[in-house]
Amino acid sequence: MPRSCGRVLALTALLAVLSTTVQAEQLPLISGWRVHRGEVAGAEAVAFDDRDWRSVTVPHDASIDDHADGTPPFDAQAIAGQDSGYLPGGQAWYRRHLVLDAARAARVIRLNFEAVYMDADVWLNGQPLARHRYGYTAFSLDLTGKVRPGDNVIAVRVNHPDPSSRWYAGTGLIRPVSLDILDPVHLDPEGTAITTPVATAERGQVAVRSVVVNRSARAATVELLSQVVAADGAVVAQARQVRPVAANGRADLDQSLMVDRPALWSPDAPNLYTLVQQVRVGGALKDERRTHFGIRTITVDARQGLRINGQKVVLKGGNIHHDNYMVGAAGLPDADARKVALMKAAGYNAIRSAHNPASQATLDAADALGMLVIDEAFDAWDKPKRAQDYARFFAQDWAADLDSLVVSGRNHPSVLFWSIGNEIPEQGTPEGAETGRRLAERVRRLDPTRPVIQAVSIDGPDNARQFAVLDVAGYNYRAHLFGPDHVQFPDRVMLTTESTPKDAFQYWRPVETMPWVIGDFVWTAVDYIGEAGIGWMGYSQDWQKLAPYPWTLAYCGEIDATGRKRPAAYYREVLWKTGNDPISAFVRQPPGTEDLPDRHYFPIQQPHLDWSLDDVHPSWTWPGQEGKPLEVVVYSEFPEVELFLNDRSLGRHPVGVDSEYKTTFQVPYAPGRLVAVGYRDGQPAGRWELRTAGAPVLARLSLDRPTVRANGVDLAYLTVELADADGTPVYARDADRLVTVRVAGAGALAGMGNGDPRDAGSFQAGERRTFHGRVVAAVRAGTQAGPITVDVALPGLPPQRVTLNAVAP
Repeated sequence: MPRSCGRVLALTALLAVLSTTVQAEQLPLISGWRVHRGEVAGAEAVAFDDRDWRSVTVPHDASIDDHADGTPPFDAQAIAGQDSGYLPGGQAWYRRHLVLDAARAARVIRLNFEAVYMDADVWLNGQPLARHRYGYTAFSLDLTGKVRPGDNVIAVRVNHPDPSSRWYAGTGLIRPVSLDILDPVHLDPEGTAITTPVATAERGQVAVRSVVVNRSARAATVELLSQVVAADGAVVAQARQVRPVAANGRADLDQSLMVDRPALWSPDAPNLYTLVQQVRVGGALKDERRTHFGIRTITVDARQGLRINGQKVVLKGGNIHHDNYMVGAAGLPDADARKVALMKAAGYNAIRSAHNPASQATLDAADALGMLVIDEAFDAWDKPKRAQDYARFFAQDWAADLDSLVVSGRNHPSVLFWSIGNEIPEQGTPEGAETGRRLAERVRRLDPTRPVIQAVSIDGPDNARQFAVLDVAGYNYRAHLFGPDHVQFPDRVMLTTESTPKDAFQYWRPVETMPWVIGDFVWTAVDYIGEAGIGWMGYSQDWQKLAPYPWTLAYCGEIDATGRKRPAAYYREVLWKTGNDPISAFVRQPPGTEDLPDRHYFPIQQPHLDWSLDDVHPSWTWPGQEGKPLEVVVYSEFPEVELFLNDRSLGRHPVGVDSEYKTTFQVPYAPGRLVAVGYRDGQPAGRWELRTAGAPVLARLSLDRPTVRANGVDLAYLTVELADADGTPVYARDADRLVTVRVAGAGALAGMGNGDPRDAGSFQAGERRTFHGRVVAAVRAGTQAGPITVDVALPGLPPQRVTLNAVAP
């Protein structure tokens, strides 16, 4: 397990402990939900019989559920087609019973949804509560005086018409649901805003704005105590304020706390503090809330670039979509955190949440690991990209949804920029510039401390009109403009918000040589469902005929859908000089052996954009190619590279900027050991080895954690990899095997995947064929403590069992 994965899982557990409150309660509504796909008349009624509905835990994605007969949900006739990876949208109903005693039912109660995809109607006890349209923003509903002692019924109808998105969106309660039970005098859960206007080695200023709410019929004199608590539990600053709050009123309170010699937050040192706030009336504690934050400053300009706490930082970025592959769009906290940890381990220091607000789990993990985040609002404004997308609701809902983005993210030190949109159809027009101005101004009113950005995909004077309303200019696929645009607009700060993996050097070189270009975000860091086959873009001029069923994945991720680094990720580590893998070697797929088509050997006129990766592989197992020349590509930070086959030198090549930090060798294939050695100052400084693999004789099993909390949402990831008798990974496609995984005890299988872009099999059946020798299964904790056993079987190989423990949360 990557060290960063272990750290984020441990921190997730710590944050859960710290988030407990006194007097106020927050109850996660994880279990007890029932779901039904399709429309049902009267399902909002209290007396409706839902006993034949499927029992699920939340977060949940209804679109990846197998059909009742066990067949997978993928459908060649799916309306959204390649956009959704041939998965359907449609309607879904959720119901849950909520039992409250009389004391709780009499308090202030808020029902919180972090995200519901999409167009959700909510009822309580048969009465309509609200409608929320956008599928990615959080919203809360006031249940005060509407719940009753005893049984209550929450019903949610989700309406997801296709096509609603250009990528796979999922359907249902895709992020956590919770219940706040509060005293009439309490802190507004959305009212605390923390900024750190001073962050130096000597002093940190923590400015806190809070909102105290009095829902009682009597005025109250309220005492607010705010303390800054360090990671070791020490109180390092505090402030106390006493204010009268009118009956059924609210009061804004501003406090300034000074921290001596603070542990600053940065990507290299993600130090976190906790703001502990207590509200008392007449000495009695009414509410306590804990908010995690970091002390850091952000400045950016075209001369010195981006600086965190006065130190220059360049953005080594990657885009991610919100789905989690084998569990679909379900935003299980560990699944979201795992993507962040995988990116950190691969050398990234920044994420762009494309093209929707990031989950809280993503931001929590970014806070903990030191990842900077561009948190993005929308993929469309008034003009649609797909017939049923958010443009239908933008005019009415944009302000509330933009507020939700900022309020949900503003206390996270990882959030670097707010993005108001991506490749908006009306970008650059007078209408688009005016809409952008209104959005940017609203963001700045809520949070004046972070720059506003937009991802723009047009050239010339039209982009100038759009960029004029922004603080930072986001260019999609337009590195060629960085020089000429700087001449015309010398104060403009630029970055690449989307770039192609195959052109990594061309996009990264400006970051190294032009101070006004502060970073690059590749499309994409982690592979995802939907936009099926864009990694195969080189084959077709016709987007609509790009990747027919059974393509399900984009297949452009530098980290594959299971979490394995692909060759492009190793090349990027060399460009970025991360030190993780300063030299690596891969073999270009020989003609006639392709398991996926290869644009190198199927030349056609290329489209303007190409998200393809080089078709190179970490394998020296090519039966039938004996004596034929194979192209070996070596990526290297070292200035010289020598290649050896079975201890015989094949020559030494110079490597550097002129060669884009890579070189190639033509090698007559012979089984054995292929070794690339990097030299610095004439001395060996690093090596990379590929060995010819034999037949698979074992499956190596690895769990990313030994324990989970019995909370219904924790995940453990089990990786199964084929190896030969010498332990060499078996990569050849003709050696792949069917893997069966069975989970018993205090957990269940959440999903299983292999990263094959053309595998439309079930995520949930517990059977999956390896892809290049690998499958990964996600095991989800139940709600009871105890052992979880996972049995793994492959034809012709010995069965194996691993055990992990579910412990009381």
